[in-house]
Amino acid sequence: MSEDTKRKPGRPKGTKLNGRKRVLTVDEVRRLKDAADAMGPKYGLIIRLTLELALRVHEVVRLKIEDFNAFSRPHQVHIVGAKEGRRITYDLPDRLWARYAKWLKVREPKDSPWVFPNRLYSHDEHMTEMGVQGTFRVLCRRAGIEGKHSIHDLRHTAATWMAQNGDSAAQIAGRLRHRSLVSAQVYIDFTDNKAHDRVMIARYED
Repeated sequence: MSEDTKRKPGRPKGTKLNGRKRVLTVDEVRRLKDAADAMGPKYGLIIRLTLELALRVHEVVRLKIEDFNAFSRPHQVHIVGAKEGRRITYDLPDRLWARYAKWLKVREPKDSPWVFPNRLYSHDEHMTEMGVQGTFRVLCRRAGIEGKHSIHDLRHTAATWMAQNGDSAAQIAGRLRHRSLVSAQVYIDFTDNKAHDRVMIARYED
């Protein structure tokens, strides 16, 4: 059975299968952030958290208010790996914390435990993965990013940018919350897709 036969209908093909670009360029990421900011503080925050922390989409939607530490310096966020279950703490740059604080001021409902509540249901529900994926594709179109992309591509982008910046395989695996270095290497794409264009300038600039 061919790879195309096995793949679910509509699912983007991976880099290893057909050369589809999964790593966004610096310029594409800037345009994506601009499009997200134009849609509101929620999506600007989702895009930046996903990229900078190399989150899986189900890790993004399951972020809770209690995961963010306002009393630490620098501020921190605790991520529980959705697959391996490990709890890892990351420092958040001030600019990212400022976006988080801005979102909290307008977030509804206020009593929800989730950072990104599902406004269509009770306060006990978080945003759905499908909702985030759908919005990400809308943002890509608005940003003029060609091709069929998934928000998971930001995880590939984060890993590749780290590799280009000289981070070790162990550091990349740690950021991806992978126990296996081999698993982490799947996320690194060194093909000529212009992700290298300015030697990582403004890798995570706001």
